Amino acid sequence: MTTAVMNLREEEMDAPIVKWERNGIAMLTGVREQGIYRLALHWEYVFAISGFSVFNLDCAICFNPFRITNETRKHSIAPEPILEKIFVQRAFTPYQILDSLHSITKQRNSDMIYFLLAPCKQFFDPDVADDEGLFLLKKMVDILKEIRSLKIPTLVVESISYKHKNFQTIFPKLMETSEDLWELQIQNGLSRIKTRKTRLLR
Repeated sequence: MTTAVMNLREEEMDAPIVKWERNGIAMLTGVREQGIYRLALHWEYVFAISGFSVFNLDCAICFNPFRITNETRKHSIAPEPILEKIFVQRAFTPYQILDSLHSITKQRNSDMIYFLLAPCKQFFDPDVADDEGLFLLKKMVDILKEIRSLKIPTLVVESISYKHKNFQTIFPKLMETSEDLWELQIQNGLSRIKTRKTRLLR
């Protein structure tokens, strides 16, 4: 993890997911370079060590198994049993992402936690026309609403900033799908996890 993320005590890092009801969509956001995906992988380790299976839909090559093995070494745990509980599927086009999300709606594994790593990024690819990309992003939001209604435990991990003009349109809609929303913030070299929305406040 970055130095800033490491400034968080472990109990502070884990507090959001310890309290998460795992009953639909949650979201972690922040600046990519400040460690949101590294924090997400730490959370995957926490879920795996707690007996859950973890599925990654990795849309921007964010998953790094060495982050998981680093966690196991810190706690003197054999890495193999933990890695066996973490599954990765990579998607490189909007259509692959939508197909994968549709597949999640058909899952009925009560022990699986789904992580969507940078799901918006491929929709902003220069090869995707702006109108087409926005249309497909709205389809993605619709599928996430379905996942929420099915109460499939899914954590969306997405950067809080993209330069693409469609981001300003879609990001508020993406946040609306989430019943719990956390933002990793770095201030004066120190990090904190800010709760921006929680089921208990709704």
